[in-house]
Amino acid sequence: MYKHLKQGAACCLALLAFSSQAATWTLSGALTTHDPDIYKEGSTWWIVETSDTGIGVKYSADGKAWTQGVSIFGSGLSWWKTYNGSTTGIWAPDIKVWNGKAILYYAVSTFGSQKSAIGLATATSIATGDWVDKGAVLTSASGDDYNAIDPNFYVDSSGQPWLTYGSFWTGIYTTRVDSSTLKPTGSRYHLAYDSTGIENGFITKNGSYYYLFVSKGTCCAGASSTYHISYGRSTSITGPYLDKNGVDMVSGGGTTLDAGGSRYIAPGGESYNNGVMARHELDSQNSYNPVLFISDLTFSNGWPTY
Repeated sequence: MYKHLKQGAACCLALLAFSSQAATWTLSGALTTHDPDIYKEGSTWWIVETSDTGIGVKYSADGKAWTQGVSIFGSGLSWWKTYNGSTTGIWAPDIKVWNGKAILYYAVSTFGSQKSAIGLATATSIATGDWVDKGAVLTSASGDDYNAIDPNFYVDSSGQPWLTYGSFWTGIYTTRVDSSTLKPTGSRYHLAYDSTGIENGFITKNGSYYYLFVSKGTCCAGASSTYHISYGRSTSITGPYLDKNGVDMVSGGGTTLDAGGSRYIAPGGESYNNGVMARHELDSQNSYNPVLFISDLTFSNGWPTY
């Protein structure tokens, strides 16, 4: 029901991802993934992902042929054990280049637990990979009305950086982060909720609107998985985010972007960069293993589509 940890990051299966949608790229190489966060630095495409061993990494020269890289902090860090027991698994990382350095947020937790933390690491660049961990920047505990996982970093139109986070419980939140420390500061804002389950909030901007994408439903239950990608939009980064029918996402609103197809089901763990959206989908013909999909994301009449 909660964030899926097993994703076989070391496996470089040459799977062919396809779709009836013309904007979906044909991919090859290391395509097993979960919660792929995509970012293009210079001419190189990068993905960081949920992994059983640290923070999983993929890279590609063209965004289509993918190679599995060496995990970041693959042996684990000592402070993680407070939040995930004795495992080295990390969830839903988010990578960016901002203010002259690479930054990497990631989640540390266990299934169904609110004893969670969002960690932060920085590096000279993604390609250099000289990551230095800064420890936990946001935590949650049993009884809180939020869960500190699924981080997403975004800089608004005024240059103010924000961190969006949350999973299940009361849903998705965002808060300002300090431009120097990159740690949360000030009030938090409630962006979205859904009684069927909601996580993986991701914000981007197009024209005069901010768009909030989320993964709703159950991610990792084989044929019973109900994961799907939904969205809303707002003129303010703090909301309210309304769907096409004008329903606030805090009240369960959200227009479906992708509900999957016949073979590949339960899309989610979405991210957006450089005009494309990455996500995983479960292969119903291969033990429901999560597979990487990438599509061009466009905006038509103010609404996203691919």
